[in-house]
Amino acid sequence: MRYLLLVCLLVAAALPAWAQDNVVGRWALELISYEARHTLPDSLVEKLYHSPAGETNNAIRNGTLTVQVEYRADGTYNYSMQRRLEAQPYYTEHGRYSVQNGVLRSYATAQDAAAADAQTIIRLNRKLLEVEFPIWAPELHVFEQLRYRRLP
Repeated sequence: MRYLLLVCLLVAAALPAWAQDNVVGRWALELISYEARHTLPDSLVEKLYHSPAGETNNAIRNGTLTVQVEYRADGTYNYSMQRRLEAQPYYTEHGRYSVQNGVLRSYATAQDAAAADAQTIIRLNRKLLEVEFPIWAPELHVFEQLRYRRLP
């Protein structure tokens, strides 16, 4: 048991440096989901059910919307959302990013808040990047989770 705890602590300590290097690349949003870590009242379940994320998921699945982010080794990123029949993205964002204690931090160069700030990395490998962040009040323990697939 102590050995397992030691291994977990060593892996957690190594995650920030490893994650910073391995997040570099181009990623396409593949899925938006929610996780509630305890039972929710029906009113909140209904809010999740009618969330705009459902429309976004359908558009991504149908190929009518592409959401991509590119993290560069120099600590900068580009984020874009583009509809299939439009020549240019309808939303773009540029800025700087870092990974601190397994949390992806983004700082947009524009006045707006970064679209992908304060997201905890829950899975990262050569093909997938999964992040989560709390929605609503933190004590509700409801998280939006985003799954990105690495692009060639």
